[in-house]
Amino acid sequence: MPQSRSLSNDLQAELRVETPEVGLRARLLRPNRGPYRDHVHILLLAEGQLRLEAGEPTHDLHGPAALILPPSSEHLLTLGAGASCWLFGLSSALLGEIAGARPDFELMLPLSRSIIMATELETAGPLAAPLLAEAMMAELQAAAPGHRTAVLSYLRLIILAIWRQSHPEIPADRPHSDAHILEDFRREVEIHFRGHLPVADYARALGLSESRLRRICQRGLDRSPLQLIHQRVMREAVIWLEHSDQNVAGIALELGFADSAEFSHFFKRLSGRAPSRFREEQRSSSAASEETTAVRFADWP
Repeated sequence: MPQSRSLSNDLQAELRVETPEVGLRARLLRPNRGPYRDHVHILLLAEGQLRLEAGEPTHDLHGPAALILPPSSEHLLTLGAGASCWLFGLSSALLGEIAGARPDFELMLPLSRSIIMATELETAGPLAAPLLAEAMMAELQAAAPGHRTAVLSYLRLIILAIWRQSHPEIPADRPHSDAHILEDFRREVEIHFRGHLPVADYARALGLSESRLRRICQRGLDRSPLQLIHQRVMREAVIWLEHSDQNVAGIALELGFADSAEFSHFFKRLSGRAPSRFREEQRSSSAASEETTAVRFADWP
């Protein structure tokens, strides 16, 4: 069974860290099961063999190698006997925080269905992903002041290392089709949804009028920009309520609300239930149903 690492409250709802035990038999992993269905996963194969099945074709990797996998229930990983690896799962909110405002970073993050694969991973030098992973694990264990900043910095470097060593083809400037504008809007929402910015600010950042952004969202997703922003906030709220022990007031602050009353009013308006009631229902249910009012952010184009 994979060994999960205990994380601090500010990371436990956003970051998955596992080191599957080295075994005498092959083991199967489905990274996007349960609470990790919308996570982007990073797998660093230190040694041994790994088979990735994601439809056709399959891919056989030999360590040291690495994968960055987009959210998908279709991914099946088979670790060969004796293989050792790290498995990191990153929520979309954490990815937005890691990416920051750098547009070039979206090339390195498979937010749609692309897989980034480095079949010959460097094991020495300043961007050796295995060494960065070891340093990040030590930082997680120490939990010293500022550890969140350190962990995010290591993750940023690990993603950069894998992307560089995957021999990427950097595309020329892409045309601003509706699909590309929606993807850019998604990235901006990932970075700023906790700030509760008005739609006009998003439109300005994208170089669009507010009315054009509204038309594109309605035409492509049958929702207004504000509805999409609210759905992203709701998705994050559901993750915190389902998978953390943070109280409602703490979650409200994490999501940028002034206080728990404002957050509770927002959550109840969109879901029909108070946050505390929603949490109680989820925890009392043997098979928690997915929140239908919070559309999965991974469903964006």
